[in-house]
Amino acid sequence: MNIKIINGLAKAKEAFSMRSQTLPGEDRHNNSTDISSPHQSVKQIIEDVRNFGDKALYKYRNSLDGLSSQPLEIDNSSITKAYNEIDAELVNALKLSANRIEEYHKATLPKSWFDDSMGLGEKAIPLNRAGVYTPGGTASYPSSVLMTAIPARVAGVKEVIVCTPSTSPEVLAAAAIAKVDRVFNVGGAQAIAAMTYGTESIPQVDIVCGPGNIYVTLAKKMVFGDVAIDGLYGPTEMVLIADDTANPIHCSADLLAQAEHDPLASPILVTNSIDLIEKVKVQLLKQIETLERRDTISASLDHKGRLILVD
Repeated sequence: MNIKIINGLAKAKEAFSMRSQTLPGEDRHNNSTDISSPHQSVKQIIEDVRNFGDKALYKYRNSLDGLSSQPLEIDNSSITKAYNEIDAELVNALKLSANRIEEYHKATLPKSWFDDSMGLGEKAIPLNRAGVYTPGGTASYPSSVLMTAIPARVAGVKEVIVCTPSTSPEVLAAAAIAKVDRVFNVGGAQAIAAMTYGTESIPQVDIVCGPGNIYVTLAKKMVFGDVAIDGLYGPTEMVLIADDTANPIHCSADLLAQAEHDPLASPILVTNSIDLIEKVKVQLLKQIETLERRDTISASLDHKGRLILVD
């Protein structure tokens, strides 16, 4: 791990203005510092899924995910089995999270209103079908299922489907808790295209929600207009602002938690304390050794991580 230290706000601004979104090492192969390669790949995937449907999905699942003959849809019995097999403590934690997410979105739900005297009003109408993307090519994110599917349910969306490259029991259990209607074992840009345009197996949706890597984010950006999207949420970017009173153990844990998402994640610390920077560096090296996703974390910290010292 070799996270960079930048001295001064002006130098930090200059460094960030020159950042690219290439994968680590990619520019060494094609002498490019832009995102033309991912952009062209995603564009081709979207065109293929739009034109060839399930055939294209099976093609890309085989070439990108190493999945060949498995069905696209995960049946209800598999979801129920996953729910029953995971640890009871985890089930309780997921249910607690689900309840808190539901209560929050109930409190913030847009409401219809009409003023007879003014002849003005606004009506909130739920969408018919929402498509949730849950990342999981290299890790399991049941929380992403809860934080996207439950708001749709609270809003009154009639049908919620999930596309995910993960078949982890935790993700499937979260889908059961969130009362998702259907789950498809499809990831990446091809999943975004399938939900946008529909295929023989995956129904067309009204909105695509959820985070993902650069390929998922580019796909959402490209299909926007043909389908509604919630936003562009990847790769992860996080800025932690701290002074010399901050706990370096906690600061390091926050940076590592974001770095594990993606080699292109940007975990950044801004501080006026060189002492904190030195202590955080020590903690990063110490804590990373205990983590399963240390290779992804190291790539993120080396490629995109920054410790910025300001006045």
